[in-house]
Amino acid sequence: MRGGPWNIKWQVCRPEFNLTIGVETTMRKDSVDTTSSTDSTPSPISTDGMDDTSSEQSSARHGALRTPPSGSSTMLGSPVISGDQEESELIDLSPLQCGPTLLHERITAPLFTRGAYVDMGGSVTFPSRGLLGTVLSSSRHGYFILVLVVTRTESVIICSVKEPESPSQIEDPRIYNAPFSAVICGVQGSGKSHTVSVLLENMLIPKHPQIGSLYKPLSGLVLHYGEGGPSSLPSEAAWLGVPDDPNVEAPQIRVFVSKSSLSTMKAVYQTLDSDRVVVEPLLFSESELDAQAFLTMMSVQSKESAPLYVQLILSILRDLGENFTYQAFIQELEIKKRKLQPQQLTALKQRMDLLNSFLDKKRSTRRWATLGGRFSPGCLTIVDLSDPFIDAASACNIFEIITRQFVRADTTTGKVLLVDEAHKYLHTTNVSGGLTKELTTLIRQQRHLAMRVIISTQEPNVLPPVLLDLCGVTILHRFSSPSWWDHLSRHAAVDTSNGEAYDKILELQTGQAIVISPAALVTAGYAWNENRGVTTLGRKWLLIKTRKRITRDGGRSVMVVE
Repeated sequence: MRGGPWNIKWQVCRPEFNLTIGVETTMRKDSVDTTSSTDSTPSPISTDGMDDTSSEQSSARHGALRTPPSGSSTMLGSPVISGDQEESELIDLSPLQCGPTLLHERITAPLFTRGAYVDMGGSVTFPSRGLLGTVLSSSRHGYFILVLVVTRTESVIICSVKEPESPSQIEDPRIYNAPFSAVICGVQGSGKSHTVSVLLENMLIPKHPQIGSLYKPLSGLVLHYGEGGPSSLPSEAAWLGVPDDPNVEAPQIRVFVSKSSLSTMKAVYQTLDSDRVVVEPLLFSESELDAQAFLTMMSVQSKESAPLYVQLILSILRDLGENFTYQAFIQELEIKKRKLQPQQLTALKQRMDLLNSFLDKKRSTRRWATLGGRFSPGCLTIVDLSDPFIDAASACNIFEIITRQFVRADTTTGKVLLVDEAHKYLHTTNVSGGLTKELTTLIRQQRHLAMRVIISTQEPNVLPPVLLDLCGVTILHRFSSPSWWDHLSRHAAVDTSNGEAYDKILELQTGQAIVISPAALVTAGYAWNENRGVTTLGRKWLLIKTRKRITRDGGRSVMVVE
């Protein structure tokens, strides 16, 4: 063997896996240890293809590699030199097939099939889980997804909601479930809202074995916007408070609407006929309106190009600093606004009027009039700004404030945020908008904030690309627009080389969807084959059918003849 790296082989994890590493080292001829080991661990040196002469010549040139004494510390079979053992203590070079890194990735996977669930240890590994639906097929050139055709229960796909490992630990918020982010799109009547409701049921309804296992329900927030008026429809998420089965522990639904449309929206939500749905005006206390909230309500996007009245507000906020209070701000504003021109005063008044319309001047004592009261475990909070006097830009500003408060709220559990009908207020032309920035930051930090983000839309091409890039799960219901698919395929990790996925989307039936999730866990191989194993979905896709709901479906299509 010529001078250079030695080929060192050893078995890892399972006998059928051999790993070859090239190691450069200095060896002495007189210290070569070629004695075969009698234990189950093979010798770290392989001399395959070497005769005695070449071995001696190579040993003379490089010296010999000493075999570490029995029981000594080694780093994946590498030689140990006296005094350097400590350097390997913080290095994790365990094989991917059984290392802690892979175990963490599997535990925090957003989706997994029934086969992967069983192979990974079942409820021990995934103590909390929610049933999403049935796997019908996968991409033609993808892995064979393990489904036992004789029983549908083997082909379920499960949404991971990783909770504490034992009921006694449910009070510790640091070990709550594995956060994820998802985009769900499709035309009306394709089953998009049904899928969203199924996900919310999995996260908010405990103690119902038909849909999975949930130790402690999450706290939910829904952002909803419409045109407003008497013809408005309630947010479909509110129907989670209307169970079809009396044994279902439905979540409390709190709907917050603009004060100017309170009577109208109460009449709209009365159609649900449920005492678990409560409609209240959205009012902020003075303590909730910090300096950042003021900037949001003033639609300050760029401080450099802001008009004079905004510069005046910024000056007051800088002067107040950490001593900011609403009353102190108003007092300073009354003094300094005398320098403004009439046109500037008009613009300032418009912004202040919008702010004052959401200010709780009576200092209400309702239990959910404060930050801690609006959000709680097992409660779904819906902010419905369907109001003819609120445009999309103003709605985004209010959504940004309420989302920021949702993140700050101490709910002692995980959280889920639903951006409902996002195409009505999120646009690609406003990528730098405050709400888009807030959502982007939220998704990037979701694991630190115990947050799940679900974005539901009919038109995916109006979503800012950065949101599509960051979401780890994409669920596509039926649509026919080629431009939609082109937009999605540029931002989703899916193989589009043969056009099979788009053809399948065109043929989807109501309730069926294409799931794209590179980190999802599936099983490759057959149940009777030793090569069966758990793997990630990667660039492949799954065809699924979502399960039935256990709460009432308020989004069904209205037909002339039922």
